[in-house]
Amino acid sequence: MTNELTLLLPQHELNAGRKRPAVIDRLHMKPEDRQRILPPQQRGVAFSPAAPNGSRENRSMRLFAYVALPAAVATWLLSLRNVNVEGMGVYGLVEVLPISFWVAAALLAFGFCAALSDRRTRDRLYAGYVLALIAMLHATAPIAYGRLSDNWAWKHVSMIDVLLRVGELPVVDDRGLDLYHHWPGFFALNAVVVEATGIDSALSYAAWGSAVADALLLAPLIILYRSFSRSRRLSWAAAWVFYTCLWVTQDYFAPQTLTFLLYVTVLAIVVRRLPHSRQTPGGAGGAAGGRPSIRWMLLVLCIVAAITCSHPLTPVMLIITLAALALPRRNRPTVLPILVGTVALNVAWGLTVARPFFSANAQEMIQGVTQPESNASAGLLDLAGATDAQVLVAWTDRALSGTVWVLAAAALLLRPSLRRTPLPLLAGAPLVLLALNSYDGEMLFRAYMFSLPAMAFGATAMLAAPRPRRVARRLVLPVALPVLFAGFTICYFCNPDGATALYFTRSEVAASRWLFDHAPRGAVVTAVTEDVPAGYTDYDLHPSVWIELQEEPDKERFATDPAGTLASLVAGREGPVYLMLNRAQEGRIRATGLIPASMPKIDGMLADHPAFRVVFQNKDAKIYLFTPAETQENR
Repeated sequence: MTNELTLLLPQHELNAGRKRPAVIDRLHMKPEDRQRILPPQQRGVAFSPAAPNGSRENRSMRLFAYVALPAAVATWLLSLRNVNVEGMGVYGLVEVLPISFWVAAALLAFGFCAALSDRRTRDRLYAGYVLALIAMLHATAPIAYGRLSDNWAWKHVSMIDVLLRVGELPVVDDRGLDLYHHWPGFFALNAVVVEATGIDSALSYAAWGSAVADALLLAPLIILYRSFSRSRRLSWAAAWVFYTCLWVTQDYFAPQTLTFLLYVTVLAIVVRRLPHSRQTPGGAGGAAGGRPSIRWMLLVLCIVAAITCSHPLTPVMLIITLAALALPRRNRPTVLPILVGTVALNVAWGLTVARPFFSANAQEMIQGVTQPESNASAGLLDLAGATDAQVLVAWTDRALSGTVWVLAAAALLLRPSLRRTPLPLLAGAPLVLLALNSYDGEMLFRAYMFSLPAMAFGATAMLAAPRPRRVARRLVLPVALPVLFAGFTICYFCNPDGATALYFTRSEVAASRWLFDHAPRGAVVTAVTEDVPAGYTDYDLHPSVWIELQEEPDKERFATDPAGTLASLVAGREGPVYLMLNRAQEGRIRATGLIPASMPKIDGMLADHPAFRVVFQNKDAKIYLFTPAETQENR
């Protein structure tokens, strides 16, 4: 019968003289009881038992779960009506968000916990909660700011605009921009979107890139998690943990965001097909296994090709992860064809389109392989001279990361069924990146990000494990999930490099637009930091000089002699030189000390020097026209 489950019971559980399997009716046995009957080595990854169906407690929790979601979303939207972003201090949005925002967050977290307590909760309600979580985490900033807030996202919008105007990304004397020329997939895709929709620029939707990308990531994430366990509740709870621990701010409007989405998609498709070593009620059922079809391989390799042409790091991570998945012999018929295809695509790309980049940077990449300790520690903030806000953010993100890793490691030790899944391989493979390169101080954070999908599931398996004490079972998730939400907001909404650098005001955007509307072809655009909205507009026509990217002697000299330093940096360039100062740069300098001088001091030196003339000014920005010839005459 379809409502019966046949299980082989241990001999001492059978009645005397019975040699045939016992038949157990599903309708009269709870899932946790079925798990308890199985020998320990056969038990799957189970979720903490739910309240009994039909009980008053169960009905109340179910009602609360359905009511809390719309109430949380409505309260959240109302809380963002009059957020005073101009009043942000060193702690960014966290200190200006109203109490109603935190009420909405609490409603969402506790409502989600109520949904998890009922095993009959449908997937669409779980999806609603996680999508609402993504909105609160990633749509709050664009709604509050009212415009694109990240200078790197502005930079990528400028790349797309140039691609649409020129037809390619021109090569210029700038390593960062040169990288985009050799991996243009992300920009080409957005250029197609802009042309297909008829909008003026990607700027109209770039602010929502993070929220949209994370929402699209949910489907492959759940597919991946259902490969680890049949428990729907465990999979959706792990999705919450994943999103609230993804604090590394690599999900903005950028190539890494797109390729990370595609990376998880490839893993979900491949892992779902792998043959599993066991089939238990709590674990995922065995997949088809065997050699994959040509159609399936072509589908996966098309996604791999999109990754290959869009980002230099993600294809390397994908190759490492696929190689790890191919270690168990049973996985090789499925994984090896994809691994070979991925390697072939990347070798072909590296020998053709990206060959100039690898030729120019080969020595540096080889040197990085010999410095694994430096790669791992690069990018960590020295807390000795940090501000209070920087210390708070640093310790919070370290606490989130450490908690996920410790819980996941404990789950692998205490839950044998997890060790028989691909989870340990997916979690450990990204650590290989630390031995390859520092990636401009970001490799540790990228390795954490790539390992997080697996680590979040392991951590959740530990948090949601069945516990003998009812009070402990009821309190773990209702305490853990809101705490993770709060930790994320500290890491994501506080900018340790200066809260005023988190967003650009209308006045700053207006100043930048005036600059590029009036700057003639060949004019040099300069600023102290890169915190200039649309600072790379028409970068092929307007070369740029950013003081923060120069060598330390030049930065120190600029703090005392801005005219002389700038004259030497733009020597040999034709066209007028414009220097823009704005409030976002001031916030960055004040918080980080990138330049050993305050913005008011720099502005005072420029105003008193005859080589600088103010050509535009509003309340948040000032633009100087710099004439190097006058600098030479006054020496």
